[in-house]
Amino acid sequence: MPQFTAALFLSLLFALSAAHARAGQAAPVQLVPKFPLAKSGLELERPTHPGAFLDVLGRKAAVFGYEHRPLEAWVYPLEVLEGFELSFRLEGYPLELSAADTSATINVRPEATTITYTHAAFTVRQTIFAPLNEPGVLMLLDVDSVLPLTVAVRFRPRLKLMWPAGLMTGSLSWDEGERAYFITEETGRFAGVVGSPAARDVSVMPYQEEPRDVPAQFLINVPPGELKSNFIPVVIAGSVKGRGDAQAAYRRILDSARELYEKNVEHYRRLSEETTTVVTPDDRVNEAFAWAKVGIDKGLVENPLLGTGLVAGFRTAGESERPGFAWFFGRDSMWTTLALNSYGDFATTRVALDFLKKFQRADGKIPHEISQSAGLIPWFTDYPYPWASADATPLYVIAHADYLRATGDLAFIRANWDSILKAYRFTAATDTDSNGLIENTGVGHGWVEGGALYPPREEIYMQGLWVEALRGLADMAEALDDKRLASEARAAAERTREAVEKIYWLPRSGLYAFATNLPRESPRVADPGPNRERRQARMSELDKSKIIDEDTVLPAVPLWWHVLEDERAQSEIDHLGSGHIATDWGARIISDESRLYDPLSYHNGSVWPLFTGWASMCAYIYGRPHVGFQALMSNVLLQRQGALGYVTELLSGDFDAPFGRSSHHQVWSEAMTVTPLLRGLLGVEVEGAGTALSFAPQLPADWRFVNLRNVAVGNSLLDIGLTREPGRTIINLRRRPGAKRQEGDARTSDLTAKTTRVRLAPALPLDARVKGVKLNGRPAKFGLSRAGDVQRVEVAFDMGEGAEVVIFYEEGTDVYTTFEPPAPGARTESLRVLRSHAEPGALRLLLEGRGGRSYTLQVKTPFNVGNGEGFDATRIADDEYRLTVSFPSSTDGYARRELGIPLKKR
Repeated sequence: MPQFTAALFLSLLFALSAAHARAGQAAPVQLVPKFPLAKSGLELERPTHPGAFLDVLGRKAAVFGYEHRPLEAWVYPLEVLEGFELSFRLEGYPLELSAADTSATINVRPEATTITYTHAAFTVRQTIFAPLNEPGVLMLLDVDSVLPLTVAVRFRPRLKLMWPAGLMTGSLSWDEGERAYFITEETGRFAGVVGSPAARDVSVMPYQEEPRDVPAQFLINVPPGELKSNFIPVVIAGSVKGRGDAQAAYRRILDSARELYEKNVEHYRRLSEETTTVVTPDDRVNEAFAWAKVGIDKGLVENPLLGTGLVAGFRTAGESERPGFAWFFGRDSMWTTLALNSYGDFATTRVALDFLKKFQRADGKIPHEISQSAGLIPWFTDYPYPWASADATPLYVIAHADYLRATGDLAFIRANWDSILKAYRFTAATDTDSNGLIENTGVGHGWVEGGALYPPREEIYMQGLWVEALRGLADMAEALDDKRLASEARAAAERTREAVEKIYWLPRSGLYAFATNLPRESPRVADPGPNRERRQARMSELDKSKIIDEDTVLPAVPLWWHVLEDERAQSEIDHLGSGHIATDWGARIISDESRLYDPLSYHNGSVWPLFTGWASMCAYIYGRPHVGFQALMSNVLLQRQGALGYVTELLSGDFDAPFGRSSHHQVWSEAMTVTPLLRGLLGVEVEGAGTALSFAPQLPADWRFVNLRNVAVGNSLLDIGLTREPGRTIINLRRRPGAKRQEGDARTSDLTAKTTRVRLAPALPLDARVKGVKLNGRPAKFGLSRAGDVQRVEVAFDMGEGAEVVIFYEEGTDVYTTFEPPAPGARTESLRVLRSHAEPGALRLLLEGRGGRSYTLQVKTPFNVGNGEGFDATRIADDEYRLTVSFPSSTDGYARRELGIPLKKR
């Protein structure tokens, strides 16, 4: 070797050795000084339940798991690790105490989740949060122990890309300087890091050993004196830009723990206070609404390769690479925007729409789903999933129109107009036989993706979407002064509406059919499951039929947008509210009387909170508040039943239990508490490009008040209060001067209105007698209209800074029931109030209950209530009776009774 080369080699060797020595020197222990864990407002706490789902979510990272089980951590689109768990070792104790065995309570807040582990010798509080805009997760351990305590942290390194991008073999190494494990792979592009400044490696295998699939482990042993004033941090971070980027994120999170935590708190405080809030007499409703806003917000995900959009839902991946539905969906996000617009988070609506616009196909079709790993594979060309559905495209048009009506943001519509028109033309072209009905054949599924109802030709669900999309297109075209297109769209909407009535209505059954069908040459085969032979026989019949005449929940969608004829709609709602569709935990997709019914099937019998929200909305639209409230409360009561604060994707048709495959935090399930509450029960609709407000509540008979704050109407925020007193209802409206909108929503509409056109239309019982209305203390004109079981008192006026409206009347008659959550695993048992309308001398009730059962409900009335066959009335207050109704024991299933309850003047 030449002399100068040898010298260079030696100098390089010494330099590398010195660098290695410096890297091997452990940095001083950098704990996180304790700080107050502030709270944004919402909080749920209970003893831990083995097997209950939990998640901790940021925009870029997440933790998923089940109580009393290990966790998995994702930094999108990577699963960094799985099998994460803690255990504890006390000095002098020969036993290792697992977190699963010592887990005592769980406390869930929007900003963080805290699990408390308890033992006779210690309490450890593990606070987990995902900083809103960092690619990682931070855990803060608050340790209080009477003996020196060692915390052991175990996990299995994974570094798996989200489905379907394929697998990588991660390589684990320990960095003594950083006191962290690095998980890397051969290309150097993907990396994860897991560690703590107090960690000590005890698990990295020597190079000479055969690789084994065993958990990695590090130990944390901090002097007791340090624990009184410090949290022990554990950080999980990741990157698709290599080890250096992951390491930088790790350090940022560690160095800014308090700041990042407080940013989370501030974000959720603002979400709560600066969007619409609702206060009713039922605290469960108030809580479910507030948590639903959080659940929706958690669905906003920033992917480093794709951008920011709404994902569908969350569950652990387990042995797969699919963490529930934690990737982007077209139709899910569009249904969710209706809730976002309802409570005024317009910035998120714009993000969701722009994300789909970015990936719209050249012919106008909107993607059904976009994997978080789509940026790494030929997702849009080589996989069937992105273009699998037909409904995302009309829903895209609907969502734009809904946004414009609420905001008046015509600039946004102009910017997206070409995309909206492409979506419209794509959907219009799917009516290949020019019968006015858009098709699924050759285009993609509508609602049903498989099973005994698949494949349909033209679903009634799709026709409901298409009519509303056409009406929305007409509204947007008029705003853009395109009168020809507006006229064309309205004419097409009417043509489709007429075709729906002609083709789908089944007069003998009193309901609307599910879909048209193309007769099949080869028979389909029923899926395995209960009553397979019965289902197979029915499928064979339908294979030869031109109409799928099944009783399903799908007509609720055209009912939502008032597409269907009023009298027929009332009959359809009798089916939707019946115990054969409705359970105590929500709406089945298909009647349990159908020969196709399978309570364990994704599409042939399960209960979805999404369907329940559809049923609630359509019942309120047609003046059937009892059916609407029953469905709404089914969703409300799910909020505490599984993952604390969140609502699952689907449940069994026969038992109050979610499917194991359910995404236990499903974003559109959250939306179906928000939208039916605000637009259904409370009748809050913003129209006229953000210049008009409709408030048409249909309150339960025992509700005496409701208050709404920060109702977004164009540029304005309004407060609305309603109070019921004997013989009158008082409604106050007030514009909030100088109120700030949610962060990111500083855009203004094209119209800066000083006044708002207000339409008030509160519902009263049919036998109430309206005596007069006063607006700001002066007599005002009013109108009366009837819809279903209610009459509406309609008052319209232009409001400046505020207004007070008082409606005077003689009280009427109505009923109400109490709602309690069913026991886990219970069958449906509750009374169904399908109709309640009073007429001279009688209250007419249409009820359903279990055979052999008696039920009680309350009657509020100014009249004396009589008794009759099968029912007894007992006065419990001056204007209230308890009504006991018995159902014949001839059947164990639901039976229907129509009652005439005598009413006599006092």
